[in-house]
Amino acid sequence: MTLRLRLNFLLTIIMLIFMLALFFATMTTTKQQIREGVESANRVSMQLLDTVITSSIQNPDWGNTDKVMSLFLMELGHVRSNTISLYNLQNRLIYRTPDSTYRMDENPPQWFVKLLAPPMETKSRLINYGRLVVQTNPTGAIKEAWAETSHLLMTVLLFFIALNIFLYLMLGKWLRPINPMLNAIEKMGKGNFSVRLPKFSVPEFKLIADNFNKMGLSLESFIKENNRLALIAEQTADAVIIHDSDLNVSFWNSSAEKMFGYKKVEILGKSAMLIIPKNRSSELKENFNAVSKNKVIKNFETQRLAKNGQLIDVSISASALIDPKSKKIIGDIVSIRDISEKLIAKKSQLQLEKNRQLTAIIQDHIEDERRSLARELHDELGQYVSAIKIFAQNITNRSKGKDNDIQESSISVTAAANQIYDGMHNIIRKLRPGSLDNLGLKDTLKDLVASWQKQHKGLDIILIADANLDNLGEAININVYRIIQEAMNNCLKHADATKVNILIEIKNKNLFLEFSDNGVGFNKGILSKTKQFGIVGIQERVNSLRGRFELITKKNKGTILKFYIPIRILGSKVK
Repeated sequence: MTLRLRLNFLLTIIMLIFMLALFFATMTTTKQQIREGVESANRVSMQLLDTVITSSIQNPDWGNTDKVMSLFLMELGHVRSNTISLYNLQNRLIYRTPDSTYRMDENPPQWFVKLLAPPMETKSRLINYGRLVVQTNPTGAIKEAWAETSHLLMTVLLFFIALNIFLYLMLGKWLRPINPMLNAIEKMGKGNFSVRLPKFSVPEFKLIADNFNKMGLSLESFIKENNRLALIAEQTADAVIIHDSDLNVSFWNSSAEKMFGYKKVEILGKSAMLIIPKNRSSELKENFNAVSKNKVIKNFETQRLAKNGQLIDVSISASALIDPKSKKIIGDIVSIRDISEKLIAKKSQLQLEKNRQLTAIIQDHIEDERRSLARELHDELGQYVSAIKIFAQNITNRSKGKDNDIQESSISVTAAANQIYDGMHNIIRKLRPGSLDNLGLKDTLKDLVASWQKQHKGLDIILIADANLDNLGEAININVYRIIQEAMNNCLKHADATKVNILIEIKNKNLFLEFSDNGVGFNKGILSKTKQFGIVGIQERVNSLRGRFELITKKNKGTILKFYIPIRILGSKVK
């Protein structure tokens, strides 16, 4: 039954109760009126009859009392609310007053008669030659009451029906806002928390709509936040696990499935000991006890066991799961990160660092060997070449004008010795520039650029060097020299450039080096396929100095090499 029908039914019941109460009150009043009227009529009738009897006795010339009374009653006719009967001495009815002709067509139902009829009273008088019997008769009053009551009942019934129809229609109008409310509640029950109610003119409905809309807004915001948190928990790369107070798994996200191999249906409700190695069985309880004391576990590195038996290196963070109502700790939330690759990378990084240190040591040894070899070439081979030149010159002087063949041979030997000497110095310069030790990095670079410029007159080489390049240290000096040397070799071999710019300066405790040309450039993708440009060697030198290397190049747009080498880290005194 709808609310509209229920309210209509309730109002109908109330009206019926009111009408019944009114009916019984009216019937009680009517019954009292009828009773009083009947009793009053009976008393009047008895007084009248007593008067007639007394008058008949006092006037014997009127005749016998029974005759007098019979004539009187015939003339009297109907008496309201009374039936008067005259009997002779043999108890035979002589005369009875006729019934009333008033409302002859009215036939009140028996229940109405029984409801209103007062108790019947019978009074009698003995007269000469007879007996007079007077009985109360409320029939006329009851018929009159029924006529009035039936009209009243009909009027009330019509009013009741009309009022019910009116109330039903008005309830439909008044309760019309309930339909959108019910629709909104049904939609919200199905998960549509964006539904809202319109504004209503009825204050109560307006209040309901306002509170419903506020509730919907709060629920929508709460659901979105929960969905967002659930989405984060579900899609995060870390395994997110929730344990209850008995250390059973109550939440297990997709990352946990991937990491450990257990599906949700396999692990939910099971003990968390499934993923704990036997040799670490005490860790779980120890961590939970710590969390139960409101301690937070951060990045605890350990191992966990996958379904296939594989041990996984993990980092664990855990915090307490607190009931918002009771404020009691009901479990813990654990975030587990697979750090196997991190540990491998860390080991690789350590190995790479060792390799770089070894490379640096090797380069130092190579530079020492080059320095030693350059010194040996200069000291030993230089002396021999100088001696050959002296001997050849002496032979030339002695054979001059005497033996032309010997003179020409000695001149050839001297020329060859000079070529050997120049070639030796070129080799020495490549092995170890002596000016680097004697003049410093800046002057050595100037000498190197001058040498290149002399050899390649079609190439414009511009060197811009900071004035304060002293005290950079042996490691920086020789590596910067080799880097520029290798960059120039690459440029000469492949760039087909007409201009080269070399910039070297100190910026923010870093040695900044830029080598650029206007050559043909190249596609950097080929670096992974070939090492012909010497870039790998350059990069290794920069890495050994804890520096940073940047390569910018495009086809037909030239090439730029940028180097940032920290000076402070290397212990330099340069500020």
